[in-house]
Amino acid sequence: MTDIPHDAWFYSHEGERLGPVSLAELRVKAVEGGLDPRQDMVWTKGMEDWQPAGEIEALFERRVSPVTPPANPYLAPQAESVSATMQRQGEWPGARRRAYLTATILLPVLWNVALAFGPAAIGTALEPALLQKINLSGALGLVIIGIVVGLQRLANLGMSRWWYLGHFVPILNLWIGYRCFACPAGYAYHKQMDGIGIALAIFYWLLVVVALIAAIAVVVLLVHFANDPRVADLLRQMREAFEHARTAAPAP
Repeated sequence: MTDIPHDAWFYSHEGERLGPVSLAELRVKAVEGGLDPRQDMVWTKGMEDWQPAGEIEALFERRVSPVTPPANPYLAPQAESVSATMQRQGEWPGARRRAYLTATILLPVLWNVALAFGPAAIGTALEPALLQKINLSGALGLVIIGIVVGLQRLANLGMSRWWYLGHFVPILNLWIGYRCFACPAGYAYHKQMDGIGIALAIFYWLLVVVALIAAIAVVVLLVHFANDPRVADLLRQMREAFEHARTAAPAP
């Protein structure tokens, strides 16, 4: 009877990091099909980084192909592993970068454009009550789509779906947003950016900086002009105009 080894192994499956398990238990998962040799990663003490399960000789049966090219003796093992991981971006589970950008940016923009110009384009004036129901239904649908795609995007990056809660934590939400917005598939493992990801990262952080500068500028202006009678009068007029528009709107 084979003794169960005492070394601890960790592995990933569908974006979740699991373990520790013994090497024997990991072999059973590989034999039973619970471990994908290309998409699932494994790690144990002594390894520099996570590696695809198929590269661990003790887990899967090796089949030597006569057409396999010889290994490059001048290529560092770690660089070769990262390169292989980057080349299989299309094989990672979950939602890819363009699906996330479509669900979180393109669809909301198209929906708001449709609400703004749709009734005028078809020449029909919708009742306010019906328009409000359509708006609420569309907004709810966009929120559901955004949550589902956001969870799938984290799995595509090699992160646990629990990281989605980080969207509600200040500062942390900027880091998670950056990963979802710009990073390629499997980024949690290989830590490598492609050309599109670098361009998106620059654009993302520029937007963050501009938003922070704008927020600081607004606060400074409000503090500076807080006691200005002209500003107080302007705010009063805006408040009165808003109240007038609200009371003048027909009841649903």
